[in-house]
Amino acid sequence: MTPIEQKTWSESLSARDAWFLYAERADTPLDIGTVYVFGPGSRVPGGAGALGIEATISERLHLVPRYRQRIKYVPFNLDHPVWVDDANFDLGQHVRRVVLAAPGSAAQLRAEVMRILSRPLDHRRPLWEVTIVQGLKSEKVVVVNRAHHAMLDGIATVDILSLLLDADPVGTGTPKPARPWEPRPAPSSWRLFRRVLWNPSASGSGGVQLRDAWQAWRQPWIGWWHLGRSMALPDQELFWNRSIGPKRTGRGLKVPLTTFKALKNRYGCTVNDAVLAVIAEGLHQWFSSRGNKVPEAIRVFCPVSVRDPSDRGRLGNRISGMVVKMPTGAMSLEERLGKISITTGRLKRTGQAIAADKLAGLADWAPASLLVLAGRLMSTPQAGAKLNVTNIPGPQVPLYSGGAELLEVWPFAPLYPSMGLGIAIVSYNGEVYFGLTADPGLVPDVEAFTGHLRVAAERCLALASSP
Repeated sequence: MTPIEQKTWSESLSARDAWFLYAERADTPLDIGTVYVFGPGSRVPGGAGALGIEATISERLHLVPRYRQRIKYVPFNLDHPVWVDDANFDLGQHVRRVVLAAPGSAAQLRAEVMRILSRPLDHRRPLWEVTIVQGLKSEKVVVVNRAHHAMLDGIATVDILSLLLDADPVGTGTPKPARPWEPRPAPSSWRLFRRVLWNPSASGSGGVQLRDAWQAWRQPWIGWWHLGRSMALPDQELFWNRSIGPKRTGRGLKVPLTTFKALKNRYGCTVNDAVLAVIAEGLHQWFSSRGNKVPEAIRVFCPVSVRDPSDRGRLGNRISGMVVKMPTGAMSLEERLGKISITTGRLKRTGQAIAADKLAGLADWAPASLLVLAGRLMSTPQAGAKLNVTNIPGPQVPLYSGGAELLEVWPFAPLYPSMGLGIAIVSYNGEVYFGLTADPGLVPDVEAFTGHLRVAAERCLALASSP
């Protein structure tokens, strides 16, 4: 081994993180998108406001080393990909600027955001991107943040973005600048290949010996195809559970957090139960208004963080999930909330979230070459769920960047193949923000669904306030 080889650096992706790379397709980017709306200007004299966020990123990038690392694949997918330092890292390739044409309407902003989110990230560079959007009639500044699911989960996103945001306008917690960054040499493809075949202990995920690799390639591929097919075929097809296209559309809804807390206090449920009740009620009304047959229940995948507090600030996925049978049939809102509360309580008592995490952990020993196949064949990784609902608790105090106040936070989860509708929720500073992402070819009326959710939230508040 030469001295140069000894100095190379790489870090293997976990099986769970690598899954999001294997499952991604050109028309289904699997990155998490968040839209941050800042007030115009700065509350601090001389402050750069949100327009100066590129300088803020430059000052604090050393706090998140993963943002200067890219993916390097192991030849023949004999092991999971590795992270390596991007020797050609250029911040300008990750921070973009867009100016909307006059009049700078909300519709123009929506279209621009969906255009940004529908474009896959470049796997030859670190898997993140920030776009600063100007030109709104209101003079607000919008920052669209994207980060690939392979490098973080929703809970970690809050930690990462908190590094770029300050708890006060003057930014008293700004960290000291780091020393000039020097990328570590990456191992060659041949070195990665050789390490997996002849030195499995050196591989971050355990590696495979030559005979193990040969056995992996001899596995009955048809069995994996049936496994993917069984998870892809829905037991009750909904109109959005078909192959999706590359286009995206989206809508947002803001509801006071007090609405859900009022239900929690009155009925002894959780805030998440109340959020699910609003979605179930909105789905029922939406199906009815479209003239569709209203299903009695819909299987909904709800990601659950299994991140320990000691993991704070670490990148990577610490997520599992619960598959909840959401009651969408004809019933009162109170009955709907009661059913959801009982269901989620039972799932928590039986430890389904932990069991699901262990199930996902089975991928840790599956040969990476087989995971590539499974990731591309499986329609969704959510065990037959028809809809993703991701609920992320955020900070309940105002945040700032360059002296500009962060006014709104709109989350947008990725769409999976055969799942043309997704719902992401984040709470911030006393408000709950619903972000709806859809394939317009499958869901042309996502705006109507948003309206039904708004009415459902109003009914929830009325229920909590009634005698």
